Amino acid sequence: MKTDEKMELLGNLGLNEQEIVVYTGLLKMGGSGASELAKEVNMKRTTVYPILEGLVKKTIVSSYKRGASTFFTPLTPSKLVSLYENKLESLIRIVPALEKLQGTQTKAYGVRFIQSKRELEAFYNEVLDDYRDKSYRIIGNANVFINIDPDVMLGFIRKRALRNIHTKLLLSHDSRSAGVQSDSSLLREFKYLGEKYKFKSTIDIYDDKILIIGPELNALAVVIAIPPMVDIFKSIFDVLWENVG
Repeated sequence: MKTDEKMELLGNLGLNEQEIVVYTGLLKMGGSGASELAKEVNMKRTTVYPILEGLVKKTIVSSYKRGASTFFTPLTPSKLVSLYENKLESLIRIVPALEKLQGTQTKAYGVRFIQSKRELEAFYNEVLDDYRDKSYRIIGNANVFINIDPDVMLGFIRKRALRNIHTKLLLSHDSRSAGVQSDSSLLREFKYLGEKYKFKSTIDIYDDKILIIGPELNALAVVIAIPPMVDIFKSIFDVLWENVG
């Protein structure tokens, strides 16, 4: 199995890229202290230790004291599968009760605020599932998107390509500093707008909603699922795309 495929599969279990690197490094070593593992995965110990603590909380890694040091051991792949099978079974059992809470309205239109990075990451994980083999549009400032959490956001871009999700991007002139490069493997086309077009936000335009991320919002991001507004943003994007050189 290729490294990218392993990264995607483990990412689907809710692990971010650093957690995947630490977990797979620990698997190779069969267990380790934080300092030795940090050398193995080429990270600082101060970075590795909190990641290990997070994996312990997720029960993917166990820890115990060995003298004055803490030793970490990974859950074996077969036990990892069993762990998530049990979680899936629990979720399936509770689905009927959750559906009753949902009520009879089949489709809600409106506005939803995203307050945290975790919520935003969950939103993008939904995009990975919903937009496999599809495409969507993006307009705005690439720096705003990347600076939220470079590891998570750059990881999402790679996962997006693995799901065969194509994107068209209209980027502000100052987005050049974000290092957006022409890379066919990432399945994206992009054009830069002129210097007079300045954006402090970035807008993802999907089929049924738009996502706005910006430093001037009261929340980290806002999702707007109002069909007329979505149609307007699509039309504006398409006009700009056709007229930008």
